[in-house]
Amino acid sequence: MSDKKRVRFIINPISGGKSKGFIPELVQQKIDKEQFEPEFAFTESADHTSFLAQECVQNNYDIAVAVGGDGTVNQIASELVNSRTAIGIVPFGSGNGLARALGISMQSAKAIIGLNQSKIIKIDCGSANDSYFFNVCGFGFDAHVSAAFAQAGSRGFKTYAKESLRAIRSFKSEEIWVERVLEKEREKEKEKEREKEVYREKYSAFILAICNGPQYGNNAYISPPALLHDGEFNMSVIENVNWLNFIGLGSKLFLKNLHLSKHVKTALVKDMWVRRAKDNFVNIDGEAIWFPKDVKITMHPLSLNVVIPV
Repeated sequence: MSDKKRVRFIINPISGGKSKGFIPELVQQKIDKEQFEPEFAFTESADHTSFLAQECVQNNYDIAVAVGGDGTVNQIASELVNSRTAIGIVPFGSGNGLARALGISMQSAKAIIGLNQSKIIKIDCGSANDSYFFNVCGFGFDAHVSAAFAQAGSRGFKTYAKESLRAIRSFKSEEIWVERVLEKEREKEKEKEREKEVYREKYSAFILAICNGPQYGNNAYISPPALLHDGEFNMSVIENVNWLNFIGLGSKLFLKNLHLSKHVKTALVKDMWVRRAKDNFVNIDGEAIWFPKDVKITMHPLSLNVVIPV
């Protein structure tokens, strides 16, 4: 019986608008065949992507490598939660937020070589109702722009920036209510007790971001302090944004100091409810998904195995 690790490269042929027909040959050239037994599958649809990842779990694969963008990573990782199969990433998207947070190279050859000297870690996952997210779940402007970006004729950072500038002229902040449970310790008859208190706050939110990872992608840091393995989300609420201060706040994303702005409120959170006045889009790892007005956010600590370079 072979001691080699079984690895399936699940390749999205259309993500990022870049051809990936060369990936199997590149893998064969760069991967350590004494460690790994690679195979390749090209996706045909989102459902097919999920099916290929499910097969990896059912057939006890060691690693499922997502070759694609944030959406492909999310689809594959969602099927691997709470399984022994780890996800690897060869980034090919417009933002590649999770890959960047994990220190994975944006160059295909280097990302593949990184598998040869790697380790497996566990990271937290979040869910918004029934949808998993691994990087950022966003409400308000970022969800609005993600929806416009999906309809644009091209991909990439320039297109995203263009759609953002177009949207700022008409987008209005959204009234959002956040409900979360705070646990407090208190002394009673020399014993510590925990009491739970529901905390409710209303925001006029330009953006409300529930961050497992620190950045959207392209090194745009929505919450620089966020850690992927601490069992908590970093919530960032941006208020009072207009076209006059939009560019300045945008620059803070790339300077990694947005969380220090007077327009931003932050908190460490776990399970919570996000309640809005009406159904609307939510940004799930860069993909705009239509959600009902009430969204339950749940933390799933250390529930995904991830391959990272050492």
